Amino acid sequence: MQTKTKSAWMIAGAGALWGMIALFVRVLREAGLTPLEIVFFRNMLAAIALGALIFIRDRRAFSIRLRDIWMFAGTGMVSIALFNFCYFYTLSHSSVAVAALLLYTSPVFVLLFSMLLFGEKLTGNRALAVCVTIAGCACITGVFSHAQSVAPLTVLSGLGSGLFYGLYSIFGKFALRRYSAVTVSFYTFVFAAGATAPLCAQPCVTFAAGHASGLLFGLGLAVFCTVAPFLLYTAGLDGVPASQAALLAAVEPLVGSLVGVAAFDDPFTIWTALGMLLILSAIAVLQLPDRQSGKAGELRG
Repeated sequence: MQTKTKSAWMIAGAGALWGMIALFVRVLREAGLTPLEIVFFRNMLAAIALGALIFIRDRRAFSIRLRDIWMFAGTGMVSIALFNFCYFYTLSHSSVAVAALLLYTSPVFVLLFSMLLFGEKLTGNRALAVCVTIAGCACITGVFSHAQSVAPLTVLSGLGSGLFYGLYSIFGKFALRRYSAVTVSFYTFVFAAGATAPLCAQPCVTFAAGHASGLLFGLGLAVFCTVAPFLLYTAGLDGVPASQAALLAAVEPLVGSLVGVAAFDDPFTIWTALGMLLILSAIAVLQLPDRQSGKAGELRG
């Protein structure tokens, strides 16, 4: 398997694992944790789990240079922490459909930053894939069937969630020039947990001490829907352009919809089916030869 193809599969796999997050989050919500507390709980346990693995396998992965801390502050505090803050604010002031749709504007931001910082080209395939992906996410989230007015500040926070979510790909690209995917992922979790600790540490520690089953679900969330997908996505970033990675990871809402239907009896509508088809079509478009270059999706790192 070619490196670029392997990287694409790794990123799609990461999106699929992220799409299963509801299996764990719904249980933790019912157990009493707030959304922001779940963010801290998830990243804290992920940092502990990955840190233990590094300690056993290769302690050199802990080593970073002080001057490179900005990269991990970017992936952890700017991207993960601020993305969650903006996303939860949008959720509390609008519908899930609107919040999810605004979140998945992230490929647009990634494409713009990639053009400015990494010299990526705006090919016809990429532009089409971005439009088709956003349309697919809109269908899956049901935004077309839930007409409502949204306050400007809520729209701004929703776009902020898309921006900060997408910035992980940008900061991650810089970090991967000097560090492994394991190191980048570990310090991302550390900085993300640190950013939310002042608000969430005490209730999460109390929760973990009194809920053995909740702690197990938290570990499941940390390992299967945090450590594993972040390692896959970060490693995959090394082989494909950041803009393409953001689009490939859009399989997340597709898998999330399937999980909702299978595990929680969520409705499966014609809009859901159309959204899934559009997202798969966008991924297929990325593999088509571009007229200008003759290369599939302009696969340049």
